[in-house]
Amino acid sequence: MLKTDDTSAKPGVDQTRLRILVAARELYAEKGSRGTTTREVAERAGVNEATLFRHFGTKGQLLAAMLEHFSGTSLMPALLEEARAFPTLELQLRHIGLAAIESMRQREDLIKVTMAEELTNPEGFTCAWRTPLAARVGVSGYMREKIAAGELRGDADTLARMFLSLFFAYVMARKLWTDAELSPARAAETMVALFLNGARIE
Repeated sequence: MLKTDDTSAKPGVDQTRLRILVAARELYAEKGSRGTTTREVAERAGVNEATLFRHFGTKGQLLAAMLEHFSGTSLMPALLEEARAFPTLELQLRHIGLAAIESMRQREDLIKVTMAEELTNPEGFTCAWRTPLAARVGVSGYMREKIAAGELRGDADTLARMFLSLFFAYVMARKLWTDAELSPARAAETMVALFLNGARIE
């Protein structure tokens, strides 16, 4: 069974609805949207289909609700405030990079399936990208601050895209690494150094 802190019990939370969402995530990650049936979701959640439909109406609404729930809300404003407390630009960027890795690793299953399904249903699962888009907007604002302060140069939006893409590639392509895979901390250190300094010797 999928373990995630998103499913931790909270006072007042409808546990039946939450069990259905967890079951939908597990099956979606295993089979994609076409292979996920409401009957299987209901069985895995320990409810009947009538209960599932009472909560979510249709399969499409169920999957949209699941993606919305597990995509979460962007913690970027708080994260950027934490980052600004570090004394150097490099340490600030490492902090942001490590947080990006952790966030993506928690949702790696959803990201992979959503990317695959975009080819056949580009309109269907836009909610899965809301948190990453919010993160990019937040990092772009941070880059803009650093450009204004004379610590970075370039276009803030482009810098944000490039910076976050480094960590996205690290998470999504980990199987391409050798047995001596970079740890998240080492990856953040290496990628921030490349981002700030480039790889060419002047």
